[in-house]
Amino acid sequence: MITYHRTRLIDLLFLFLYYREDVFYMIIPENRYNYPKKKNVKHKRIIIFILLILLLIILLFLGLKGNVPDYISTSKRVNPEEITLEELWTDSKYKELTERCEESLVVNPLDPESLIYNGFALFHLGIAQFTLEDQLPLLDSAIINLRKALLLKSSPLAGKVNYILGKSYYHKGRYYLDQAIYHLKKSIQLDYINIDTYKYMGLCYSELGFYNKGIEFFLKADINEKDDMLSLVIGQTYHKLGDNNNSELYLKRAIEINDDFRVEIKSRFLLGKIFFEQDKLQKAEEQYNLILDKDIKSADAHYYLGEIYEVRENIIKARAEWRKALELDPSHYGALLRLY
Repeated sequence: MITYHRTRLIDLLFLFLYYREDVFYMIIPENRYNYPKKKNVKHKRIIIFILLILLLIILLFLGLKGNVPDYISTSKRVNPEEITLEELWTDSKYKELTERCEESLVVNPLDPESLIYNGFALFHLGIAQFTLEDQLPLLDSAIINLRKALLLKSSPLAGKVNYILGKSYYHKGRYYLDQAIYHLKKSIQLDYINIDTYKYMGLCYSELGFYNKGIEFFLKADINEKDDMLSLVIGQTYHKLGDNNNSELYLKRAIEINDDFRVEIKSRFLLGKIFFEQDKLQKAEEQYNLILDKDIKSADAHYYLGEIYEVRENIIKARAEWRKALELDPSHYGALLRLY
């Protein structure tokens, strides 16, 4: 803000000089050989120059102090208090949002709007952290704010509050999945269903081992959002249920629509495993070779190729693949077991 005002001040001074024809001859007269008629014009210029320098110093000092008058800036200055919490939330300004909410909660600890938006902002700040150690304090604070909001009779946005609460509990880990399911279900009952609501429900049930329930919600999510990661997850869940036909179907779709080569590699590894278990060795070999086309440093792909050659009783090729796996990853457990 200070830099902006200082720039504007300098611009105004240059404009002032530009429109003063009798100062420094900033505009060349029509007759460039006309000299000033007044004898004391040189002294006047010196005085004007000194006054301008003093004015510049004063204005720059005011700018550093943050007291530049409103008339100096041509743009309208927005009072931060005029920006609503909803606008900060919409603009994803989560740090500013938490600061405003915390200030409000000092005055009124049970202000519903501040509790809700503070919880929303803390959740998003939490999941943006790289480590669980950094995430947990922010997620805990988000949960505290949102649970307080739900205790208030006049709590607005109850459906969305339960939705964010459910996601917060999911990100806290396995021991909070029951709470995640409870609040996500509550948000659905309150007719708040976001694009990833069913996906989170499916993840919760699958991580608890309830794969039938998990696939039910994944398929609901798939109706609205057909993406590569969701297709991979559905394929993985079907494989855990022993339904290899549907698993293969969704894994192939994940490969076709993938936006991330890591999704393709994970899908091909599982396809290779399915084909290997079904004794379709040629198809399994194709998958692992396609993985190596994408990632030449995949130790696992070489290891599983060795497993295929071992089943075919080609021990020389099998040991060669296991050695390649160890070259890429000296601690590869499977290759170590096979070779030593």
